Amino acid sequence: MQLRVEREILGSKDFQQLVTVRRWVSWSFLLVLLGLYLAFGLLSAYAPAVLAQPMFSSAVVPFGIVMGYGILLLTFTLTVVYVWIANNYFVPLERKIMASITSGTSQ
Repeated sequence: MQLRVEREILGSKDFQQLVTVRRWVSWSFLLVLLGLYLAFGLLSAYAPAVLAQPMFSSAVVPFGIVMGYGILLLTFTLTVVYVWIANNYFVPLERKIMASITSGTSQ
């Protein structure tokens, strides 16, 4: 019984779509954040003067502080976006897959 259900789920077009979209969203967000963290780390290691520059001529706050807070804000924003996508796309698709399996009408 369990093997049949597993085969039905793995063979479902909806399941394949769910895996593809979830993987694409996750990797996209990961690469954006990894790129920003890597850029910040490389700047702090090899060009600290860039991070120490003020944002503009009369500013007191350096570019590095603004960039750091910007990365934190983007991390929070991407988390909110991922939760929204999960709640509005992934969960309904998961429910559709489970409903089709329990009713015996898998695609």
